[in-house]
Amino acid sequence: MKNVIIAKSILHAVETGGSLFGRGGIKLHAAETSGEVLDLHRRIKADLIIIEFSQPDMNGAQLCTAIRSEPGLKDVSIIIVCEDSRPVQAACRDAGANAVVTRPVNPFDLFAKVAELIIIPQRKDMRVLLRVVVESSDRESPFFATSHNISVSGMLLETRNDLKEGDMLKCSFNIAHSEINAECTVIRADRTGSGRFRYGVKFVNLTARSFVIIEQYVRNRIGQ
Repeated sequence: MKNVIIAKSILHAVETGGSLFGRGGIKLHAAETSGEVLDLHRRIKADLIIIEFSQPDMNGAQLCTAIRSEPGLKDVSIIIVCEDSRPVQAACRDAGANAVVTRPVNPFDLFAKVAELIIIPQRKDMRVLLRVVVESSDRESPFFATSHNISVSGMLLETRNDLKEGDMLKCSFNIAHSEINAECTVIRADRTGSGRFRYGVKFVNLTARSFVIIEQYVRNRIGQ
């Protein structure tokens, strides 16, 4: 069981996706102020802390700095929720946040971050054929690619087609006897020794249904 301290102001988003956190074997501990977060963390030694930048009595970046500077507390993953402001996001990362989530909070995007940080392993090696359409270019013809692995946050694609970082894709594929249609963005591009390309793609606005199908598929395969 993973212990997660979460700001009460973020609970509404978590409650919307509450079953997802339950499936992850997570125990939530709510805290209202930064002082309460510190007290809780000292008692339970949390695996993850999810806080607001605009925390009462100490902002999220200051709280993150305080946690990182205390030897008995610093080894914890921290997610900070903030407004969509580059200076604020930079301040959070400079303070030592592992991830930053902007408002309005999408519970499935938030859980994907949680999965990346504390649910290990959260990715399963696999091979599945995908039908891909590039939305952010003049190329309208679909092509096929192979996925080498998948998680609730994204997957690794291999194809002979030349894409670039920032390209928006529509991917269609089948796993666990279910069809998934997902929007993705290319976040990393590499060339293989065989002349093919591998792309790290991140899911964008993944539906609740698709999220649960992928999450359950990965868990079942890991358990085999």
